[in-house]
Amino acid sequence: MQPLDDEALSMAFPWSSKSIRSRRKALTTFCCGCGQREDTLDQPLRYCSKCQVASYCSKECQKSDWPEHKPICGAAGIPKLIKSLMANPDLLVPLGGCFILAFDLINRARCSEPLIARLDVALEPSDIFNCAEIFLGLGEGTLASGSGSKKAGKGKNYDGMLQVNAFTPIKHPKRITDSHRFVWQRERAKADAAGYRATEVVLMDIFHADGQMSMTIPVQLSPGLKDLVAEWKADGFAKPTDADPTGKTTRDPCTIETSIQILNAYIRADRKNKMLLRAQMRPADLQVIRDAATDPKTAPAIMLLTKFSREPIYQPMYQVFVEARTAATGVAPSIPVLNLL
Repeated sequence: MQPLDDEALSMAFPWSSKSIRSRRKALTTFCCGCGQREDTLDQPLRYCSKCQVASYCSKECQKSDWPEHKPICGAAGIPKLIKSLMANPDLLVPLGGCFILAFDLINRARCSEPLIARLDVALEPSDIFNCAEIFLGLGEGTLASGSGSKKAGKGKNYDGMLQVNAFTPIKHPKRITDSHRFVWQRERAKADAAGYRATEVVLMDIFHADGQMSMTIPVQLSPGLKDLVAEWKADGFAKPTDADPTGKTTRDPCTIETSIQILNAYIRADRKNKMLLRAQMRPADLQVIRDAATDPKTAPAIMLLTKFSREPIYQPMYQVFVEARTAATGVAPSIPVLNLL
């Protein structure tokens, strides 16, 4: 893979917003109430008038599904952002790579069983300096002694972008539900009918940071993607070395963490929002960032703090956080252990 820099990334978006909208709509091909596929009905599915994401075959199905759909309907467009993510073929490459690495699909084909992973996403300021302002507690212009001031960022509007904070493979059989099997069997049959019997079908359980919603979306992994990931695993990901005047590059190993980092970098570089992954941040989104710095007990806060400690773009901000917390408490901060399984 070519070195990652903003100019190169911004030129790497061959999919137009129109094509992503079309693919996003195609993701919902079944009734959210009864599960019937659109191609088995005599009429097209109708979409929820408020969020334009959930689809139904009848008013009765929409009414019965409302208790489940109500908490996420129109939630600042989060369901639509998630579907935009899953409708972008370029972003599905690193996500598919995570599956291939997690389940060792390079060395072992697993086409006859459902493979599931949990994908945790959140809204984050599209400007890294705004992110630092909230995380470091700079709302009043000074660094709070404990970082992550509860007042930081309040009363301000921030442009946000969807980011992936964690990818967790689900390998315990008891975590695979009947609903998972139903969705997987339907997608498996679809792939087989199209002649893609050598293609793995995987499921992504996508959770948003506010904990009020999740979506399960099936994805087909082509043999060609496995070949590509095998090359990356052998060669690593190239990245520029700023300190080297000759322009030489160093290489990061191909891991789940670096794959997510690449995906997030693509989204961050899309300043014109061609990917349809940007939205205004809500108070709940900002609170997750504050919690990561002050009291990381919830899963979203712990995942975000882990991400800040891991990805290079956050290193200056994270280092300031560590130094401030150590000076204030006499103890270097630690990241709580998180078990999502």
